[in-house]
Amino acid sequence: MPIKNPKQIMDFMKMMKGQNPQVFVTNMVNEAAKQGNPVMQNLANLIKNGETDKIESVVRNVAKEKGITDFDEEFKAFKQMFKL
Repeated sequence: MPIKNPKQIMDFMKMMKGQNPQVFVTNMVNEAAKQGNPVMQNLANLIKNGETDKIESVVRNVAKEKGITDFDEEFKAFKQMFKL
């Protein structure tokens, strides 16, 4: 779900509130996988099998495709935003 405006950001934050971030992200991936997204289907299988190195590789590749050049900095900001 690409977030394009402030209302979407607020809706996203409301959905996330009170949930374990790992469970929340896993549920989002599983939902996208059910809708037939092949990348998410692969990612869901990797999560299910606990293949963390491969998960990181997939996420880094997706970030690179989206133009995110410094994944580590973006991930650090994400963790700070959710106090992880």
